[in-house]
Amino acid sequence: MKINAIDLFHIAIPFAAPYKLSKAYGTLTDAHAVIVKLRTDTGLTAWGEADPLNPFTEETPATVMAVVRDLIAPRLIGADPSRIGRIESELDGCIHGNRLARGAIDMALFDLLGKAHNLPAHAFLGGKIHDRLPLLGAIGSGCPEDDARAIDALIEQGYATVMIKMGALPIDREIERMVAASRRFGDQMTLIVDANQGWQFKEAQTFVHGIAGHAPTLIEQPIARHCIDELSHLRHQADSLLSVDESLESALDALAIVRANAADVFSIKVSKNGGLRAGKSIAELAAAAGVRVLMNSMLEFGITQAASLQLGCTLPNLLDCGHAYMSVLRMSDDITDFDKNISRAVVTVPDRPGLGVAVDEDKLQRHAVEKMTVDQ
Repeated sequence: MKINAIDLFHIAIPFAAPYKLSKAYGTLTDAHAVIVKLRTDTGLTAWGEADPLNPFTEETPATVMAVVRDLIAPRLIGADPSRIGRIESELDGCIHGNRLARGAIDMALFDLLGKAHNLPAHAFLGGKIHDRLPLLGAIGSGCPEDDARAIDALIEQGYATVMIKMGALPIDREIERMVAASRRFGDQMTLIVDANQGWQFKEAQTFVHGIAGHAPTLIEQPIARHCIDELSHLRHQADSLLSVDESLESALDALAIVRANAADVFSIKVSKNGGLRAGKSIAELAAAAGVRVLMNSMLEFGITQAASLQLGCTLPNLLDCGHAYMSVLRMSDDITDFDKNISRAVVTVPDRPGLGVAVDEDKLQRHAVEKMTVDQ
C-alpha cells in the first residue's frame, strides 16, 4: 500500500454560542481547522485534523496547508503508510516545529493503519485501559450569576467536572467567581480553573491566596507559557493541583517542566502536541515522573476528538475527573459522527477500525473555505 494523494480542506464553522476566553484570546465566534485526507493506491482513505488558534498556536490554517503541501507531501506521496516511525523520523529531519501540521498527518497515518488491519488505533498504542471516560464541561468568562446558570445546566446534563475560564477580568472579580462557585457547587462538581496565560505572576499569587478555603481541584496555565520558574513557585503556594497547557508542546518541554517541578498535571492535546505518537511519549514521561494527565482539547472537531480518545483510553495516569471530549458539542455543526459516542456526559471508546469516526464529505465540502490536492 502506498499513499498517492493528499487532500486539504480549511474549514470554518461557528460555535453554537460565542466563547469568552482570557484576555490573551478574547471572545471567539468561529472554529477553524485544516482537515487532511490521505488516499492510497488500494482505495483506502484516512483522516487527520489540525486545530490552529493563533496566538495560542504559532501556526495558522494557511501555514498548516503550506507546510503539508511544500514539505510533508513530497516525502509522503509514494510512501508506505504503515511505517509510521520511519515517516516521522524523516519528517523530523526536514521540519522544525509545525506540530499541528505534523499532528494531522500522524492522526491520518494511525487511522489508515487501523483500517488496513481492521483494528482501532488504540491497539497500536498499547491497548485500551478505559472503555469510557467522563466528560469535562467548560464555561466562558462571566459574572458569578452567569457561572451559576451555566454550571446548573451542566449538572442537568450529567456533568460532574467543570472548567471555568478565567483571565479576562480583574483579579478581585475572578476571586469572587471562584469563591461563589465553590460555595454553591464545591460538593457537587470537580471545579477546574483555566486562565489561559491571562494573569501576571503577582495576579496569580493574589488569586491563590484570595481563594483560601475555596480552591479548585486544578488551576491550569495561570501565567505565560515560558515562565517555568514562576510556575514552580506558584505550584508550591497553591492549594490546587497546577496544570500546564500552553507551556507543554513537546517531550523536551515536558522534561524541562518535570525538572523544574513546575506541574502536577500535563494537559495533553493531540493536535497541539503533534499527534498520537508524540502525545503518547509525553504521557509516558509524565507517568514516569508521577505527573497525571488531563486529556484536553483545542477548539476542535470530531477527527481530533476521536484521535484524542484513542490515546486517552490507553493511559493509566489520567486525572480522576472529566476530560475534554465535548468540543463538538460546542459547535453549530461538525463534519463527523463523533457525537454518537457521547451520552449523559460520558464518552464511550469506539471499536471501529482506525480512529473510529466517519466523515460526512458533503458537510466537509460545504464548510470548506479553501481546498487543495497534492498528488503524484
